[in-house]
Amino acid sequence: MEVLITSKTKFGSKHVCVGGLVLEENRFIRLLNRGGARNPKGWYQFADTPLNIGDIWDIDFIDSPYVIKPHLEDVFIQINSKISKVDNIADFIKETDVDIVKGNISNLFQGMLNWCGKKQSGFLPENNKELLNYSVGFWISDQDLILDGNRYFYNHKVAGIIAFKKSLKWVGMVEPLPIITKGCLIRVSLAKWWPPKDELKNYEVPHGCYLQLSGWY
Repeated sequence: MEVLITSKTKFGSKHVCVGGLVLEENRFIRLLNRGGARNPKGWYQFADTPLNIGDIWDIDFIDSPYVIKPHLEDVFIQINSKISKVDNIADFIKETDVDIVKGNISNLFQGMLNWCGKKQSGFLPENNKELLNYSVGFWISDQDLILDGNRYFYNHKVAGIIAFKKSLKWVGMVEPLPIITKGCLIRVSLAKWWPPKDELKNYEVPHGCYLQLSGWY
């Protein structure tokens, strides 16, 4: 099938997590290599993978049987050949029928996120785990996103005054922009479940899948 590569994020020192969009189905996938007996859940791509954002590849895949909600995108892949490269990814994606969330950050992931801590980090709580069947999406914000450290802050304004501030972590591999302007197409995702339940006492945040920003177009 034809797969548009939509994201690459660091995973450890040797691997990257590669995300794609199956064009025939408008389906998000996370591209894993099949693992052996030591790691049947598969491996993320090596850092030198030829799969780059904006490429369209012919890729065969099967669904991973090891997924846990909401991360149902994992597939084991067989890379065949590169088909083409998309010059304007935002326009290309907008011309598909894939869902794009628009407006307030609270609209993301069907409004199921909670917010915590001084930085108001978004996360999917465990009591919403069975209600959400995806962990990746596109978003067009109605506000600029302002970079501070490794996080982007969304400042909701009413009559020019900040009414509330929320944030999401930047996890992409390119140099982040100081400001992602409103109206820009953004890729967001939910990280894997964290912190571990048996280590919660060592953290000041709840167990959940935390909101992150993995790319813009």
